[in-house]
This record gives sequence, structure tokens and C-alpha cells, in this order.
Amino acid sequence: MNQSIMKFFPFERVRKGQEEFMKDVANVLAEGKHLIAHAPTGIGKTAAAVVPSLSHALAEGKTVFFLTPKHTHHVMVVETLKLINEKSGEDFIVVDIVGKQWTCPYKAYDLDTEEFNYFCKKRKKAERCEFYNRIRKKKAEFREVVKKIREEILHSEEVAKICEDYGFCSYEASVEAGKKADFIICDYFHLFSEKVREALLSKLGKRLQGSIMIIDEAHNLPDRIRKLLSYSLSENTIKKAAKEARLFDFLSLAEDLEELIKVISTLGKGLKEEENLNEKKLKAKDLVELIEERLKLDYLSLCQELRELSELVLELPDRTRAYSRSVSRFLEKWISEDFGYVRSIKREKGRFYLQYRCLDPSIISEKTFAEVSSSILMSGTMLPLEMYRDVLGFERDRVLLKAYRSPFPKENKLWLIVPNVTTKYSKRSEVMYKKYASLIAEISKVVPGNVAAFFPAYKVLDAVAFYLKKIGIEKELIIEKQEMKKEEKIQLRNRLELLLSGTGGILLGVQAGSLSEGVDYANNLLSCVIIVGLPLEIPNLYVKSLIDFYDIKFNRGWDYGYIFPAMNKALQAAGRCIRSESDRGVIVLMDERFRWRNYAKCLPSDERYIITENPEKYIKKFFTS
Repeated sequence: MNQSIMKFFPFERVRKGQEEFMKDVANVLAEGKHLIAHAPTGIGKTAAAVVPSLSHALAEGKTVFFLTPKHTHHVMVVETLKLINEKSGEDFIVVDIVGKQWTCPYKAYDLDTEEFNYFCKKRKKAERCEFYNRIRKKKAEFREVVKKIREEILHSEEVAKICEDYGFCSYEASVEAGKKADFIICDYFHLFSEKVREALLSKLGKRLQGSIMIIDEAHNLPDRIRKLLSYSLSENTIKKAAKEARLFDFLSLAEDLEELIKVISTLGKGLKEEENLNEKKLKAKDLVELIEERLKLDYLSLCQELRELSELVLELPDRTRAYSRSVSRFLEKWISEDFGYVRSIKREKGRFYLQYRCLDPSIISEKTFAEVSSSILMSGTMLPLEMYRDVLGFERDRVLLKAYRSPFPKENKLWLIVPNVTTKYSKRSEVMYKKYASLIAEISKVVPGNVAAFFPAYKVLDAVAFYLKKIGIEKELIIEKQEMKKEEKIQLRNRLELLLSGTGGILLGVQAGSLSEGVDYANNLLSCVIIVGLPLEIPNLYVKSLIDFYDIKFNRGWDYGYIFPAMNKALQAAGRCIRSESDRGVIVLMDERFRWRNYAKCLPSDERYIITENPEKYIKKFFTS
């Protein structure tokens, strides 16, 4: 490995697989390409991506943007950069930026990103933000704060505390410091929401061209972009907008909004509450023509009047949101792009919702990746790699797809597939739930320590839990409930720690939930993880539209729109078991579909899988050998 790069490596030894990853990163940076990396837990992917990227950026005068899906993921990046700074002795500027509403003293947490940015802009323009105003009044103190942020590598929380002491806006201070930054840590939406990106880069005085982008937990990126580009409108929002209209004597507009609710009811006629009967596709003209017919008003004139009302609403000193703006924004989006979107109306709990939902994340990501100098997309679950290349719109000749081998000893891990059960909807029954409960109970008897079983849905979890209680097992059952808050779920994880010294416990949770993805079970807290079935989406209108879209675009509709995303969630949950090279554990995939070819292609190819109807026999041997 090049010594000019290794001087930035902050640890005593390079892990197995880590040097290969670093070499690949260095090569794609030198060639102006992209790397999509399946990097299993233990490789040390954060340092492997950061070290060559920072070395290259400092040598070439580029900026590195490190994007994460959650605020908590910023911490490891900041700590890694601190170690690099100590080891290398090199001077470089790091700025940690989170969404400005999360550090804003006005605490407008209920707004979405676009709403908050508009609220912030209006408040600054009207000189009603004391934290922004103070920056202009106390320029010398503000310069001192910015200098401190540039001189030290600080977490966003530390920056927020410093700014709170001075009464400054911490977002403005971070962005000002970021103008000279070599390395910026931020969230997905900072660069994949077009308006946010334009505003941020403009304030930073930076461009995507010539920048390096590292995307952590990149398996989340397609869905995150889809959500950023999707909008919905409820009857309740329209009612609140009508209330705003009456408050400002926009009486004619209030009547129009009340009529709009009736228009939506007309469009939703015939929909029922039952799944698959509660929504239908619409075309843009279905809403536009009915509005113009019923309201005797031009569609765009309605949008304009709503905008004018929202300006007045947000001038009220205690208001952070204008519902009239939410309505106008939705109506404007409704008549925008057709390709890569689906329009629909849904009935839920007796009310109707209009939806304009994105199917194609490449609408944003293709342009973004084409602009940057290079990008590194990495995750412990990025299989199959070609799906991410295609779905995100990469140029095929400019991207390296690489699956790295797990660095952990093979003898410390046992993979089993149990083929005589399934959570396939057509085969769900009390007999099947009893079978699952019996298998889990038998496994729990031979596992010395804690077991976690992750289910595709709460309904399946509850049904199997019922029979587990009837069987009676030695280990304590710890059950996740749908209505639980984050703090309560953390308590379930902590309960496992207490039980570890005794007979252990069995955690029952859902796949694609915080217990199966967001929580770390360090120090071999779990000896066995059981994946009960597959978390396939209910084939509702949106999912069917996704399948149809990817059939048209790649002839891979079922793979890209249905099977592969579910397998990714299952493997995320499976990854909770082995967290370090000294951990020993068993992963049991309990569903016949895990051995089907189109599902099995998502499983890591460097692992050995035993297919058995008697998993307890192999597990007992594994733990006694």
C-alpha cells in the first residue's frame, strides 16, 4: 500500500480485507470512477474509505463529503478522523453538519425538510431569527467560533453547545467553517435533495464537480431518495388550510378548499378499507380536470392563491407551518414528472389521501454521481451489487462492483437453512406458526446464551409468540411490541445483557425494525439469530408499480422491486449475530425460499450453508465442539 496513504491509517494493524478495500478505493479515486462495495462487518470500512479519500483530496485540492443515513453514524466518522489527525500530524479541516432543524433553538421538529427550510428562510428575511441576527451584530465573536470549529475536529453536538453559549445559529457557524473544509460529514438529504443541495453548496462555495462522495449504509440510499421525492396530501391538511384561509378572510379560497375535499372523495369513490381494495391509480389530469370543473377555477391560479395565503400565515410570530403551503406544494408536484412516478388515491380509516410517489431514485442520483469526481458506496449488505448500479443510474464503464469476503474466522460461524417452513402468505396457518414455535424452542435448548428471532411482520411474531408461551421454555421471552418507543426497545436489548450470565433470553423482533438493524449486539450478546421468513412487502399498488417500472426499465421487476429488497432486510437482521472476530454464533434462515435460486443469489457467496430440517442437531455440535 502506498506510504503517502498509509501515513493517514490510524490503527496499529490493517484488518483482513481492509487493505484490499483501501487499494480499490485509491484506484477508483485515481481513475475518476465509482466503487459499490459489499463490505461485511469487521473489515473496518469507515477507515478503509476515509484514509485513501482524505489522502487523495488533500493532494488534489478536493473536498470529501461523507454521507450517512442517521445522526448516530456521524460519531464513528468524527472519531476516526480525530485518530487520523493524531497519527498523521497533517492539518485538515473537518466539519460535521446535521439537518439544521435538529439543532435549531426554535425546535420545529414536526416540519419536513422543505417546510423547515421555507420557515427558516422567511424568519431570516423578516429579521425574526435572533440567532441569525446575532451573527451580524457580533461578527468578531462569530469569527472566533468559526475559527474554533476549523481548528478542532468537533461533533455536531459540540458545535451546537458552543453556539448555544454565544447565542448563534450552529448551522450557520458550521457552514461558514465548511467553506474551508477538506472533509464534510452530512446526511443523505444534504446532497440528494436538489433544493437542499443547491442551497448548501452555494453557501459553502463548493461544487460537486471535483468532489469525492462516500456513502455509508448505502443499501438505504434508493429508498431514502424515493421518500425524498414522494408527497402525499390528506383531507386533514386541506381542512387546516381552509381554517387558515378563514383566519385571513380568504373566504372564497376557504370554500374552494372545502370543495377540494369533495373532489378527492369523488376520485376515491368505490374504494374500501380492505388491503388491495383501498387504493387506485390516477392520472394527473383526473385531479386537474375535476378541480377546474367543480371549483370553476384555473388549477394554477388555485396554487398561486394558496402560496399567497401561506406567506401571510408564516408572518405570524408563533407559526412554523402553513398548511396552505403544504397543499399548494402537493398540487404543484402533482402536475410535474410522469416517468418514474405513480399517482394514486388511498382510503384509510375512513379518509382519503392523494399520493404522488417516486419509483425511480436515479432521477436524482444519476445526475449526482455523474457530477462527482468519484464515489464510494458501502454497506455490509449490498448484494446483489448490480441492482444498486442499475437502480441508482451509474454508468457501467465507470463503476467497480466488489464483494469483499468476511474477515471473521469461518469456524466461528454456522449458517443453516430450514426448508420445511415458510411465512409465504398463502401458507400461513396455525399449524405453520406452531411449527415455527417448536423449531425455535428446540434451538433455544441447545444455544448457550441469547437467541434472537426476527419476523417479517408483527402479526407473525405475535402468532408464534403465543405458541412459544404455551410450549414453555427455559429462556425468558423478550417480545417487541408494535407501539413501543425507541427507549423501550433499547431496554429490551439491555435485558439480554442481564440474562446473559444465566440461562439467556429469546428476543422476538421484526425484520427491518430498529432491533434488527439499528441496535448493536456487541461482545457476543447474541449466540444465535433466527430469520423467520422473508419481509416481502404486501403487493399493494405501489409495490406492483415498482415491479412494473423495473420490468420496463431493466426486465428485472420482481428482482429489483420485490425479492432483492426483502432479502437485504433479512440479511441486515442476520448480521446482528457476529459483530467481532472473537464472536461465535449461528444464523438460521427459516424459510424454504432461502434455497430458491432467485433468493439465494443474494446470500454471501463466501459462506457455507447447510440445509436441514433438524437445525438443533448441528447447533448442538457447533457449540460443544
